[in-house]
Amino acid sequence: MRAVNVLLYEGFTTMDALGPAEALSRALEGEQKCYEIEYFSATGGLVGSSTNAKIWTRKLSEIAKFDVLLVPGGFAARELAHDGEFIAILGELARRHECVIAVCTGSVLLAKTGLLDSMEATSNKLSWQWVTSEAPSVHWVRAARWCVSGKFYTSSGVSAGIDEALGFIADMHGLDEAQRIARTMEYVYNSDKNADLF
Repeated sequence: MRAVNVLLYEGFTTMDALGPAEALSRALEGEQKCYEIEYFSATGGLVGSSTNAKIWTRKLSEIAKFDVLLVPGGFAARELAHDGEFIAILGELARRHECVIAVCTGSVLLAKTGLLDSMEATSNKLSWQWVTSEAPSVHWVRAARWCVSGKFYTSSGVSAGIDEALGFIADMHGLDEAQRIARTMEYVYNSDKNADLF
């Protein structure tokens, strides 16, 4: 079973983290689960979301498998984007993981590491001006629901993270599996990463 390591920080957007995590947790190969979801933060312990959901996290130093890193966004990302220590830690984590899934303004945090320079990426449309000004070396794609650039996945705002996660599942395990998961979630899956209504 592969690990999905969700990087949390105070004020992350709840759905950015838990929507994709829910989709990924349902992926199967035969009858075997594909992914184990783990939650991590810089210091470990309880971390509160934008809706005051408290999630117990382990310390980043406890990450044992570097398979998939999930980076949610949130209003708190605006401050973290200028936290040099956090960005350095994120950069190291992103380099070590086989795949990185950034949701909403989590893509800005990833972009600040320099790893998205000259790559296509997208983010929350309501924050578009701030997003593009923070990382001008990235080729930002406004019309995309999500983007794939090598091992990096980035999505538009909030609910787009679920489509992005299902898109990742389709890439790794086939479209039928992504559609099966969407049905089990009773979710209308937008399987076209280039079609964003927002």
